[in-house]
Order: sequence, then structure tokens, then C-alpha cells
Amino acid sequence: MCARWRGTLPLTSEFRAFVDADVLASPVSRTVLYLMRPLSSFELVYSRHVEAEALRHQKPGHIPVDTLRGRFDWPLVEDPGNPAAMDDTDPKDRPVLAAAVAAGAGFVITRNVRDFGPGDLARHGVSAVHPGVFLAHHSTAESYREVLESIGEHRAREPRSAPAIHATEIALHLPALFDAYRNLFGLVRPGHPHQPPAIPFRGPRCVKCARITHPEPTGLCCRCSTL
Repeated sequence: MCARWRGTLPLTSEFRAFVDADVLASPVSRTVLYLMRPLSSFELVYSRHVEAEALRHQKPGHIPVDTLRGRFDWPLVEDPGNPAAMDDTDPKDRPVLAAAVAAGAGFVITRNVRDFGPGDLARHGVSAVHPGVFLAHHSTAESYREVLESIGEHRAREPRSAPAIHATEIALHLPALFDAYRNLFGLVRPGHPHQPPAIPFRGPRCVKCARITHPEPTGLCCRCSTL
């Protein structure tokens, strides 16, 4: 049996990941993900359907996602006219997986991994992964620190220091990422109850190397889990 994940590993591949609406509408997850993108090896895309869903679920007072897309030139892909066949994915998430498949994405980054069916994911060679797990495997201590410092520098509210953001917002919203760098800023206790997602990963593609290897529930294939 493969060893379980024990931390971050060297970056090994370049690939495309599709961002689900629940991540796009979450300020912490979205911000860390998009700030990490130029410091790592992945490309992020999402579709018009996902953007519309994210806008519908954003809290009042937050900058609309379409405004952020225009400001930062985030790539947008079209929803497929003839979507791929789906069997065991939640009906509301079938357009998400279909758009990811049409866009050539190897991953769907989502907070609701359980809604994506194992049969559909295996058939289309796509893995669904929680954003914290994805980021834990596609960051370094240096890039993580840089992202948190950038967030703090551009804020007018607390928390503004990298250690405080790490111990509060990351621990709450991206628990696997917090665990990967738990003691980067010294010994810290999470500012909120630490509750990892019940299902952090599902699919045939290793979250680290992006190869189709039918990895363990942690998301890592045997090769990556032993590096």
C-alpha cells in the first residue's frame, strides 16, 4: 500500500485545472489559488456557467467575480454545446465537469468533491480535489509565505500579518494547506476548529504529478507518496 501524504513535493508538471463556483465565490480560497498560480506550474480556467453560479452565491459587498476577471485577465472558457455524458455526478455539477472535460482540464478544484461521481471522473480522466489539498501539493514554503505577505500588504482589515492569516483564515478554509506549513511561522494553534474535508480527493489523476495512476484517497500515487 502506498504511504500517506507527508508534505509538499517538488513541482513536476504543467497542467490545467478547472475552478468550481464554490471556490470562485470564496474570497480566501480564490485569492490564495490565483496568487499562487504564477508561482507554480498550473493554469486556472472556469466557464461562464461557473461564473454565473459564483456571482449568485457571493456575499453582498464582495467584489463581483466578473469584475475581478476583467481586472486580472483570468481565462474564461465556453460551456460545451455538446457536453460529455455523465452518470454518477450530481446533476447540478454535471455542467461543471462537462466544461472541465471540454477545456482539457485534469482537475476540478472544488469544496464539494463528494458531488463528482467516481465513474464519471474515471471515464474522463479528471480528478476532483479540495483547494487546500491542491495548493498543499503545488506550493513551496517560499511561495506560500510570499502569497500570505502579499494578501496582508493589500488589506485594510485584520488579520494583516502572514502568521495571523495562516493561523486563522487558512486553517479554517484551506486546512490541508495549513497542515502542510503548520509551523512555518513558529508553533501556532488554529484560530478556528480544524476540520479537514470529509472527502478531500476523488479521481484517477494524481494531484501531484497529474498522471493517471489511480491514486489513494489522499490524492497521491505510489511514486509521489514516497518522494
